[in-house]
Formats: sequence, structure tokens, C-alpha cells
Amino acid sequence: MSQSVAETSVNAAESAAPIRVETVRHSGCRKFALVFGFGCLPGLLIGVAVGFVLGAFAWDYAVQEGAMNPHDGLDVPVGRLDFPRIRTTVDELARDYLNDSKNVGLAIGVVRGDEADVWCYGRRAISDPEPPDGDTLFELASVGKTFTALLLADMHLLGQVGLNDSLQQHLPEGVAVPALNGRAITLLDLATQTSGLPSLPPSFEFRDPLNPYKDYSTAKMFSDLAEIQLSRPPGSGYEYSNLGFGLLGEALAQRGQIDYEQLVIHRICAPLGMNRTRMTLTEELRANLAAPHAGGKAVPVWEDLTMPGAGSFLSTVNDMLLYLKLFQNPTPDTSPQLVRAASETTIKRRAADSSARSMGLAWHIDSENAHDIVWHNGGAGGSSSYIAFTTAPPCGVVVLSNSTDSVDELGYKVLYLLLQTAP
Repeated sequence: MSQSVAETSVNAAESAAPIRVETVRHSGCRKFALVFGFGCLPGLLIGVAVGFVLGAFAWDYAVQEGAMNPHDGLDVPVGRLDFPRIRTTVDELARDYLNDSKNVGLAIGVVRGDEADVWCYGRRAISDPEPPDGDTLFELASVGKTFTALLLADMHLLGQVGLNDSLQQHLPEGVAVPALNGRAITLLDLATQTSGLPSLPPSFEFRDPLNPYKDYSTAKMFSDLAEIQLSRPPGSGYEYSNLGFGLLGEALAQRGQIDYEQLVIHRICAPLGMNRTRMTLTEELRANLAAPHAGGKAVPVWEDLTMPGAGSFLSTVNDMLLYLKLFQNPTPDTSPQLVRAASETTIKRRAADSSARSMGLAWHIDSENAHDIVWHNGGAGGSSSYIAFTTAPPCGVVVLSNSTDSVDELGYKVLYLLLQTAP
């Protein structure tokens, strides 16, 4: 895509040099303990494959619990830089990530005001030397939770559901939903990760460690839901829950009388022109798929037809840049209804896991250093993802990888380059 590039006063010698960007990770020991304890130990006991899967869940939990703070330790120059200068530094960050032989490919999309660009690195698979491009499909994993939140906001504004509706109202008759002290779980509780539900259903079994959700049924999810005993009232505290978003997606699909994938396509993808964002892949889409990898070996795309609201979509950097623009700088022909719904998702509604972090609908909102940074990340058995943006100034980044190593740090380094150099 052709982009406008702002002029810079940096001379040619300076523009060739990368910008130094450093971060400080907080609670590194806690993250390592979580990943090791939940990933490696089970691997020793019941096989390396299961260990990889549990490790991925633990990594996601550690990140959502605030193990890293994207606001500390960034050292970037003052002054507006053009995209080629920024890319010089991003090239180095990408090389550092791909220097680990387990990491295979990266696609990075950036937006700053009316400027946008896509930078891709590595390869689509260990067995495929072709590099990814802006239309290469990657697993979004939990970034897809933001689709579920946008559906909720859209249906709320249309009067089809209420944020304070109980979950019970929108599930089939006879499904039992836990409550505590007379407080029912609401759709808002689910969307702000304050439902009190656990991350995964209590009887979740890893029958296929490489594709753990494949055999988990809706009937089993409802049965598990009835067995859960909440440890605190809904709405009283943050606790990241894949199960919660799976149930939210199910409730919205029930209300819309259409399956979850088609609901997202009809209400989000089609209006925005996100024509390569899908759960069900055609042969054409599969032809440009970045195969997921774990430990440097190709693994299957995770299939989850029971809890897709927790994150089962695949997408491309080009599509996700269209998605980012909805929240920051929508075009005049963008649906006003969808623009209003997007704004609803980024309202700070509940406290999260740190004093500077709030929850919108699915989005984590970090408020430090004069910016509200709205973000979400994702991790699956062979993929990782990160999306973040600000509205003032309008800057954003999406990073997609077909490897399990987190791309959060890389993503927020890129975002801060954009923020530091925004007008």
C-alpha cells in the first residue's frame, strides 16, 4: 500500500542508525515460575507436548496478570521520525526475535494518523521459505476476544442485549449459572474479566495436546458451568477467564440466532472489509497461512467451535489495520453504528490488576505517561499476537507471529516509537 511519509530533519547518517529502545520487565521471576511450573513440570510428568500447551496457557495468564509493564524503561529520541527511520529499528527488533531458532515468522502493521505500513520478516513455515506478507493468515488467539466485546457493544446499542443482563438470560433454558451472595454473573462481568469464573473449565482435558479445544463440547461446557463454585462475588475483582469469554460469545450467538463465526463476519468483518478474517478457512486462505510452530516444529491451528468467543479467529495484518482504524481514525464511509460500538468498548469500566490499569470491554487500558494505551495479546499452541493503540495521538500496532514466544515486548516497543515521534 502506498503511504504518505512525513519529512524529517534527521540527516542521512543518523537515519541509517537504529533507535535504541529498551524495556524493563516487572515480576520476571513470577512469570518464569508460572511458565515453568505450569508448563515444564507437567511436561516432565505426562509428556513434553502437554507441557508446551500448559506453558502457553501460563504465559498468557502471566502477561494478563501484569507481569510486564509497557511504560517503563523506553529510551527513544524526541522528534518526529519518518516510517523508514522507525523501520530501521523495527528491523533490528525483528531480527532479535527471529534469532531464536524456535521463532519462524513475523508480520507487523503500524498506523500513525493517516500513515500506515506493513513490515514482514522470516518465513511462513520451517518447511516454506516464502516470507509472510500483509495478507498472510496468523492465529489471533485471545486478540479475538475484542471481536466478542465489539459484538456485545453493538448489540447493546441496538437494544438486543443489556450490559447488565445476567448471563442466565441468554443461555438455553435449564443451563445453571453460578452466583454468589445473590449476585448473578452479568454480560458486563464477563466482558471485563470480573465474572469470577476460572480461566478454563474445571474438567477440561488435554486429550489432544496439540489441539486441546477440538473435542470439548458445548454440552460439556454447560455441565462444567453448573459445577463451578465462585470464590468471590461477580464484579468484585479481576480474574482472566477464557471460559468467561467463551460463554459470552455463546450468549451473543444465542441472542443473534446465528453461529458465532457468522455473527462476527456479518457485524464486523463485512462492514470493515476484513475479508480474510475467518475461523473456517477456504483453500485460498490456507494457501497463504503462516503455519503455527512450537519449539521450532509445525503444529496444528487450534480448533475451538465451543468457546470461539475466547479467540478462534485467524486474520492478517492488512485486515487488522482496518480494524485498528475503526477505533482511532474511521473513514467517512465506516458504519456510524460500528464506530459508536467501538467507542463503547474502550470506556474504562472496572479496575484491573494494577493501579494504572483498567478494563474496557475486553481491552486492557494502561494509563501512564500521559497516554491511555489500549491493548490485548494472545497466545495459542504455535502462535502469538499483540495489538495496541492510542487515540490521542492516533497510533497503533499489530504484531502477529507463527511461534509461541510472546510478541508483547516487541509490540509495545514499536508503539512507543510511534508515540514518541507523533506530532
